[in-house]
Amino acid sequence: MKKIIFLLICVGAIQVKAQTTLDANRIVLNSIVIDKENIIPAEAENQIKSKLEHITTNNGVGGNSINPRFVIAAKISITSKDIIPGPPQMISINLDIILHVGDALDNQLYSTTSISTKGVGTNENKAIINAIQQISLQNKNFTDLVNTGKAKIEKYYLEKCDFIIQKSKTLSQQQKYDEAIYELMQVPEVCKSCYEKCMTSVQAVFQDKIDKESLIFLNKAKNTWNANPNSKGAQVAGDLLSNIDPLSAAYKEALSLSAGIRKKIEIDEKRDWEFSLKRYTDDVRLEQQRTDAIRQVAVAYYQNQPNTIIYNRIIW
Repeated sequence: MKKIIFLLICVGAIQVKAQTTLDANRIVLNSIVIDKENIIPAEAENQIKSKLEHITTNNGVGGNSINPRFVIAAKISITSKDIIPGPPQMISINLDIILHVGDALDNQLYSTTSISTKGVGTNENKAIINAIQQISLQNKNFTDLVNTGKAKIEKYYLEKCDFIIQKSKTLSQQQKYDEAIYELMQVPEVCKSCYEKCMTSVQAVFQDKIDKESLIFLNKAKNTWNANPNSKGAQVAGDLLSNIDPLSAAYKEALSLSAGIRKKIEIDEKRDWEFSLKRYTDDVRLEQQRTDAIRQVAVAYYQNQPNTIIYNRIIW
């Protein structure tokens, strides 16, 4: 039986979630370091993670992703350690570093490569750091590692596409619209056939979301205005109407309600009611504005998830 290790890895999620923009519709590999024996000092771990990020950036899969499942992981082991007589006395360390690309949630390994490196320092930690510094980012094996992993990720989406769409439909039926949109928006654009299917599905989910939410705001605005048909009620109703999406089915009725409120205030209180519903100012860019709004929903959902990600990992 394969041994399963439940490995808790903080992948810099706090730092990622501090970003206001995240890469969407693109394959991104999240960089992590596997150190279950706690042999790697913090500075060295940061350096190896920086190396991983350079590898992913150089091969077009770097950045901040709304999909945390696909990773490039480094596993480091000390193969030998020697003392070099001084003065000063130095320590020489040989490291083997295995790099993996895989799916951390499904415990699937996609590609692997390994390198050996040597470092020298006045203590063990400095020797490890020096060894990591010696790693050349021009190694062709790194490109092969990433390209093989990317191909496997594309295959994953090809095989799982119908499942992803069905899952999003189920979530939408449960009125978990944001989660449904998030599931669909994780599919990278490079997976063309699945991406196009998901973009078609996400339009419907987004429409259901804004129709449902806008209708709630419209009904609250109606009730508020009916209960208080005066300037105070108009102010509260206006605040509620301002949340209605111009693309929603409720928008036309919201326009009618706001016009009725304005007319009554002008007649009864002899003053203007300064309020206007939000609009999309450029109809030519309507499709892009809708896409941006959908992407913002996916990013916001991701940012509201717990900062610490727990991966169930088969030993790679």
